[in-house]
Amino acid sequence: MKPESQMCPFCGKNEEKKISSTLRFCKKCKIIFNTNHKSLSYDRDYFIKEYKEQYGKTYIEDYGNIYNLSLLRLERISQFIDLSYRLSLLDIGSATGFFLKAAKDKGVETLLGIEISSFAANYCRDNFNINVIEASFEDLDLHKRFDIITSWFFIEHCADPLNVLKRIYSMLNQGGVFAFSVPSFFGPMFYFDRVKWIVTHPSDHRIDLSPRSAKRILKSIGFRKVEVIKSGYHPERVLSKSSIFYKPFELFYKKFTDKTAFSDTIEIYAVK
Repeated sequence: MKPESQMCPFCGKNEEKKISSTLRFCKKCKIIFNTNHKSLSYDRDYFIKEYKEQYGKTYIEDYGNIYNLSLLRLERISQFIDLSYRLSLLDIGSATGFFLKAAKDKGVETLLGIEISSFAANYCRDNFNINVIEASFEDLDLHKRFDIITSWFFIEHCADPLNVLKRIYSMLNQGGVFAFSVPSFFGPMFYFDRVKWIVTHPSDHRIDLSPRSAKRILKSIGFRKVEVIKSGYHPERVLSKSSIFYKPFELFYKKFTDKTAFSDTIEIYAVK
């Protein structure tokens, strides 16, 4: 392991609690980080074969679900910035461009994607006529500013997430919105099935945040307003659906998760 991988990627310190042989909890930043983080390939096999093995259909075949989710995310973004205005949007880790397509349909004028997979980048260009830079954001020298920057399940893959977040902040216009999703350890898997959470933790994930740590980190960078919402909803991970207490429990669980963003994944909306 590289020495820097042993340190928290946000504070650079080694004040930690051991979660597993490779996962650590930073007592200062309140995040979990992976000391054995490895980058993986995300080319055609991921979008076709690997995605289908996990979800029962290829990424391309799942267009309808992903597009509808994208519209919902754009609706949430519109609560912080007027989408009817002539805006610019950068989507980091844009995959095959389904979110960019939804943004185009909603009237966002200037669109740009950044995607490391040549298969996905070409798919977006060929099918939606939207410009995509085929590169790693961490290695890209891009001197542009945007009204909206999005990254759906991207930050957790970055070896240096703090530097990435600072760069994103610098690339936003004043009043601009950064919207993104990340895994959260403040959720049912971590608290009620810790062994499974550890065993299934992806090797290419450098960090896991929580609503609390996400707000703290983003505000320390300079974002003036940060809202966190749950991205997943799985009460059955706490109490079996076969239990006679499941229905009354679910009512309580929904209210609790709505208020606290208790979820295995979260969405974050930050305003500069």
